[in-house]
Formats: sequence, C-alpha cells, structure tokens
Amino acid sequence: MDSFIEKWKDIFRRFSGKGVYPNELAFLLDNPIRRLIIKTEILADNLHLKSNSVVLEIGCGPGYFSTEIANRIPLGRLIMFDIQKEMLLKAQTKIRSKEIINAFPINGDATSLPFITSKFDVVFLVTVLGEVSNPEECMFSISRVLKVNGLLSITEMNGDPDLLTQEELSSLASKAGFTFEETYSTSRGFTLNFRKVK
Repeated sequence: MDSFIEKWKDIFRRFSGKGVYPNELAFLLDNPIRRLIIKTEILADNLHLKSNSVVLEIGCGPGYFSTEIANRIPLGRLIMFDIQKEMLLKAQTKIRSKEIINAFPINGDATSLPFITSKFDVVFLVTVLGEVSNPEECMFSISRVLKVNGLLSITEMNGDPDLLTQEELSSLASKAGFTFEETYSTSRGFTLNFRKVK
C-alpha cells in the first residue's frame, strides 16, 4: 500500500511540476473536455499542411492531435515522436482504431532527433519544448531535420508549469536559424510559427 501511495505522489509531483508529463495521466490529455482549451482543427489549420506534407509531431503523447493531422495529409506521412514508449503505445492504438495508415510512432529524445537531414516539411510541438532536457539543443536538432522553407510551429498554453514565453521561444528559434512568421493567440495560449530560411 505504501508503494502505491508513493507512486501516485510521484505522478502528481511530475504532473504539477516541471518535466515530462506522466504517461499515467495520459487520459487527461485525450479528454474531450480538452477541446474547450485547444481544438485539433484549429491547431491543424495553423500548420498550413498540404496533402503530401511530411510532418514530425514532437511529444505526441496519446495522440490527441495525431489523427487530425494524419487525416489532412493523405499523401504524406506523420511521425509521432515521444520520449515515453507508453505514450507512443497509446497513440499507436488510437491511430490503428481509426484505420489510419500514414502515421508512425518513433521513440527517442528530442535533443537528438534520429532522422536524416532535411526530411520534414513541418515540425510541431504543443506544450512540449519546456519539458525537453535542453530546449536549445532540441531547436538545433529540429533545424537539421526540417527542409529549407519548412515550418516550425510551437504552441504553449497558460498554466503549464513548463511554459516558455514568446520572447524565450523567439530567442531559441533565432539562435537555431529560424525566422519568425506569425502568431496565433487566444486567452488560453499562443502558437508561434517560424520558417527555416537556409
């Protein structure tokens, strides 16, 4: 009993503090109530996807955004990337249940993305960059795998203990060679879009 209590104390500590979101609470990320905070359709609109886009979703969690994105790129591919294998299993189960065949789970660390140079048209992160052990290294790794003129989209939500400000994100992006393109703001958070120019 004590070990059970200690386990859930640790889960709550990770949920309410900084760091990787606990996979044990993945159901909260995939809850329909989350649509009141951030709608998958709106986020997908902000990515300016084409039917053949090759997309990297860093920190896919249980796949809350993944099905919407995959459905918008029927001739493309979505790579669902997460540091937690347990999250990827949940995302993969969800994708399979929707009979989606163009989305693929990959496990790894976002500070060193295991992909070839200039592979992706779009890379996006939703409330994830602040959880990465070294956000600056992550941004340089994203720059390497993103095509020239590719889109980097970062969404942050108010109340997230790992939230990075617009100023912090812009600074990180600039250091990694991105140029600012546009902002989408709501009362609950914001999305910043950047382009890789060279």
